[in-house]
Amino acid sequence: MNSPRFGEQVEEDPSVCYRHPDRQSWVLCQRCGRTICPECQIQAPVGVQCPECVREANGSAPWTPSVTKPVKQRAAARRAPAASAATPSNGFSGWVTGLLRPGGESPPLSWIFAGSAIALWIVSLFTNNLPFIWLVAAPDAAWQLWRFVTFPFTYPAALSLSGILFFALALFFWLLFAPSVERNFGRTRFLTVFFAASVFGASAQLIFGGIAYGLAAGLFGLLGSYAVLMWSYPPARTQILVVLAINLAINLALGGGTIPLIFGGLLAGAGATYLLQFYEDRPRSKPTTPYLIIGGAVVALALVAVAVNVATF
Repeated sequence: MNSPRFGEQVEEDPSVCYRHPDRQSWVLCQRCGRTICPECQIQAPVGVQCPECVREANGSAPWTPSVTKPVKQRAAARRAPAASAATPSNGFSGWVTGLLRPGGESPPLSWIFAGSAIALWIVSLFTNNLPFIWLVAAPDAAWQLWRFVTFPFTYPAALSLSGILFFALALFFWLLFAPSVERNFGRTRFLTVFFAASVFGASAQLIFGGIAYGLAAGLFGLLGSYAVLMWSYPPARTQILVVLAINLAINLALGGGTIPLIFGGLLAGAGATYLLQFYEDRPRSKPTTPYLIIGGAVVALALVAVAVNVATF
């Protein structure tokens, strides 16, 4: 009798590894589509595959998990099991640990971005919003192209209840979602999706005459990317739609002035991920092809935004 496969776990909860139900992951096997954690991810000629798919292909792909430790580190970890057991895994401490180190690995970019936003917000409090004025993407300064990549880290600083609440909610949703995405996507794909969504969202906002600031475009880009990867699984699709609805409701309650920004970021994140997935399934394509397409589309829309606003002013 054949041993039972673990595929049923994916149907119940697609956000966990089918071989390790206690580990959350958003990475799918390129061959069978099941969720796999970093330990189970085997680098194949096209994307990553699960161990069973590699065995079915006669083990033609070398096992190179995306999360590995040097030999000395692995030996040290085996010599100190008590320290690992002492790490909190549930309750509030476990939740904080999960944010800082989802899956056991630190997501530095997510925290660097959040820290940059906090630092600039504090500086703005004492400098009459100078960082916001210099770095935000605004119609009258659309020709200053650096603003397309600096605006995500700027927020208008105000000690009013509404200003503090808006900034706190933005950071809360960012830290709730971005670290896990970075942990599962890897830094290259994370940066690609984040900045593509940010520039695309800022361009859309400027075309409609608005000001672009904050992490919303990049966050919605990551949500769009996650949606493309997990759309075929009903539970994950429902989760995505609920998160999107909550964020849209918050934006509408605050005036709805950033709708072009967040929808531009959402479409860019989904489109970038679709292209990356599409070209991963084409063995003869060059690895740089999807990145060139994404970069070209983003630059083209940014130039349109600049042209529209320069003509206006």
